[in-house]
Amino acid sequence: MQNCVPRQKKMIVKFLTSIINLKSKDIESGLHISKSVVSRHMTGERNRPEIDIFIIEKVFGIKIKDYSVCALEKPTK
Repeated sequence: MQNCVPRQKKMIVKFLTSIINLKSKDIESGLHISKSVVSRHMTGERNRPEIDIFIIEKVFGIKIKDYSVCALEKPTK
């Protein structure tokens, strides 16, 4: 979801959380993060990949064990 336009991402996140009835309090307790971090992610102010992964896990009923967040690097010549 990192490549989505921020407004579209915000709409997608809100849509998915409403469909599965996932509250921000559930995300806070599931990931052990503060309310402000979740709130900033939901409004699109900050990007927290672990919240996106948590939502994806809940939507599809799967568990993602390992993930890494890395920026695309320019090829060197």
